[in-house]
Amino acid sequence: MLELGPSLEASENSSAAASAAASSLPRLLVIDDDKLHRMIICRVAAKAGFAPAGAATYDEAATLVQDAAFDCITLDLSLGPHPGVEMVRRLAVVGCKTPIIVISGCDQVTCRETVKLAKSLNLNIWQSLPKPVDLALLRHWLERIKADPQITAVAAA
Repeated sequence: MLELGPSLEASENSSAAASAAASSLPRLLVIDDDKLHRMIICRVAAKAGFAPAGAATYDEAATLVQDAAFDCITLDLSLGPHPGVEMVRRLAVVGCKTPIIVISGCDQVTCRETVKLAKSLNLNIWQSLPKPVDLALLRHWLERIKADPQITAVAAA
C-alpha cells in the first residue's frame, strides 16, 4: 500500500521558488476530480521531470487549457457531473495537440469509445491506462513523452 506523507498536498501546489526552478521543465496538466489521484499523479510527474499542475473540475481544466500551454495532459474520464467526453470535446475545440494520457476507472467499453472519439477529433492520445494506475507504467509513458524531440523543443522555448 502506498503511504502518503503530510507534505503530499504541498507537492500539488508548488511554491514560487519551485515554480521558477521548474519553468524550464515540460508542463503537465493533471485533470482528475479525485484529490488523492491528482496528487499522486502530480508527484509521479515531478519525478519524471515535469512541472505538474492539477485541475479538479471540468471548468478549472477548461480554463487552464484555454489560457496556458501544456506539454502533456493526463485526463480522467469522470469529472464529477461532467463525463470525460465533454473534456475531450473541449480539448478539440481549443485545438489541443498536446500528448494526452487517459487515466480512468471507467469500464473498458466507455474508455475505448471515448479514446476512439478523441482520436477522430485529432487529439494526440498516447496511451490509455486503467485506475488504479500502475505508477511505474505511468512514469514510463511520461518519460517517453518527455523524450519526444517536439515536446522538448516546446518546453525549452
